[in-house]
Amino acid sequence: MKSFARVLAIAIVLAMALTLALAASAFATDSQANTGSSAGTLKFIKSTPEDGGENVPIDNVGVKLFFDGNVTDEAVWLANSKCFTLSDSEGKTVGYQAYPGQKAGEEGYILVLASPDPIKEGQPGQLMQKSDYSLKISGDLMSTAGARLGEEKIIRFQTMDVAANSKLSMIIMVLMMVAVIALMFVTNWRKMKAEAEAAALAKANPYRVAKDKNISVDEAKALIETAKEKNKKLLEKTGGKAPPPPEKKSAAPRLDSKKKKKKDTHKVKGPRPVSEGGSKFKTGRKAEKERKARAEAAKKAAKAQQKTGATGSKKNTKGKGKKK
Repeated sequence: MKSFARVLAIAIVLAMALTLALAASAFATDSQANTGSSAGTLKFIKSTPEDGGENVPIDNVGVKLFFDGNVTDEAVWLANSKCFTLSDSEGKTVGYQAYPGQKAGEEGYILVLASPDPIKEGQPGQLMQKSDYSLKISGDLMSTAGARLGEEKIIRFQTMDVAANSKLSMIIMVLMMVAVIALMFVTNWRKMKAEAEAAALAKANPYRVAKDKNISVDEAKALIETAKEKNKKLLEKTGGKAPPPPEKKSAAPRLDSKKKKKKDTHKVKGPRPVSEGGSKFKTGRKAEKERKARAEAAKKAAKAQQKTGATGSKKNTKGKGKKK
């Protein structure tokens, strides 16, 4: 009985020891997950811009650094914020401001913002264009777990050539303006062409088309209608306007023309001589008529005289005879 109790006690002690070991292991795992690194070495993950980066803007230059441990905690931040050195190609030190990550999950994120002299809190400066810079990270940078970077890390980058980029931007702008003007010209040309074609189709004569193409009139009409449909789509695409349909001429005279004729036209009963109007001009027909009348009168007078002379001589002859 005593041996059984002893075995049971030993088993309980072993179970408790195993439980404590598992708990310690779990705690160590959680602690390592929270710190993101082992107690030995702090690992550098990446940077933005990367080492050897080019065309970095000269305004508000900031280098983003990512590590696998908590390097922004208050316990280590004061020392870590002094583990950076920003310098130009001549080795001249450039001022900077280091900012820790503020969001959850950014315990391993640090922003090093360039702030050339004079250094002003929260006011980043401007770096020189087309120049080489380097950011050195000290090997003393450490995490809350006590892990250190161990060796110095250098991030080198080059700022952009602002003058060259400005020229390139100007060239691109000019090319865009030329392209826009060319597009407008082509669009207007297509619009004018579509409107001219629409005007020509509106006056198209199917009989002439049939004669020119040596086809039937029905085929010519179908051909004209097809061309009108295509032209209609082109007008809609280019924003052109179709010409108004031609006005049909009315065969009947207008009312205003009738009234005008009534006012300006005077009816006469028949032809009248010009002498009634006070003119003394004699036409050729009138002169000829008067000449003929005079000639006729002269003939009549000559005949009457002949008759009168013949009668008088006869009377005189008879009288002489009686007297004898």
